[in-house]
Amino acid sequence: MKLEAKQFLVTAIVSFFTVLTVNSYAEVSTMGAKGSDRTAVDSEDSGEGCTIEKFSVYSKSMDREIKVIVILPPEYKSKPDKKYPILYTFHGMGAPYDTFSQMSPLRKALKDKPMIVTCMDADRASWYLDAANLQKDYSNEGKKKGDPKLPPVKSLFTTFFFDEFIPCVDKYYRVNSSQRMMTGFSMGGFGAFHYMLTKPGMFASVSSLSGGFSSLIDDDSGRKWMGNLLGSFSQNRAKYEETDLYYRIKKLAAKKEKLPLMFLHCGTEDGLMASNVAMNDCLQKNGFSSELLKTAGKHDWAFWVGASKGVIDFHWKSLKQ
Repeated sequence: MKLEAKQFLVTAIVSFFTVLTVNSYAEVSTMGAKGSDRTAVDSEDSGEGCTIEKFSVYSKSMDREIKVIVILPPEYKSKPDKKYPILYTFHGMGAPYDTFSQMSPLRKALKDKPMIVTCMDADRASWYLDAANLQKDYSNEGKKKGDPKLPPVKSLFTTFFFDEFIPCVDKYYRVNSSQRMMTGFSMGGFGAFHYMLTKPGMFASVSSLSGGFSSLIDDDSGRKWMGNLLGSFSQNRAKYEETDLYYRIKKLAAKKEKLPLMFLHCGTEDGLMASNVAMNDCLQKNGFSSELLKTAGKHDWAFWVGASKGVIDFHWKSLKQ
């Protein structure tokens, strides 16, 4: 496990610089959301007929604005009375928040499998958790020498997702609330499974690409990613257990809880393959329905964009079961 965690560090850093080379959409201004639930919407058409809407949601819990993208399927405007399944997507550590919106195979798939797709900016390394303390504001890194620096910020992305993000998207878009789904790559894969285990009855299915699934209880090197968020392991073991995916899966299984359909996809050259195998084994041994797909690929943009259509296919199929 220690070797796997070291590989995770290397591949996470590589993915950060790799994904940053992708051409990003122009970001919508984040001014003016405070006092309302979101900023004005910047809308554009994709080359596949989808509508891409960009705005920011004001988070009361964190007292700051969070950038958001919503992708609407080609038929959305022509069918004003129809409600749609929704797929929440989560980016990896250090990757642009809009990564999934840039995946052309994913956008093309929405013509025949219409659903709403969202992206949200969960900071560089929030792990989609409610942090126990203030976190570094990474926007300071883009400032010039001598520019005023922003203070640390609240990082409460579990609270934000359930109490602020979902209600805001539901308010402005025609969401079928019985067909909520999630996916994410790397850190975002952890985030998708973390949210699913928090409220398992809320979601129809969950998936991950190269998910970051290291144990926080049995793996010293895996815990170092959570130190800034949860505090020291020796003094906060209960918090680590409440966060650890394996511990929570076993706990839910003991209570005879049901989990939605799950799909994991990881590249055979990815340093996180071992943890993906461990996660799939844990789910199946505890009686839950999951599938692990292993195909050629590394922990990078080429693998994730190539796998994006398969994500849509899985979630669409899950709605028919």
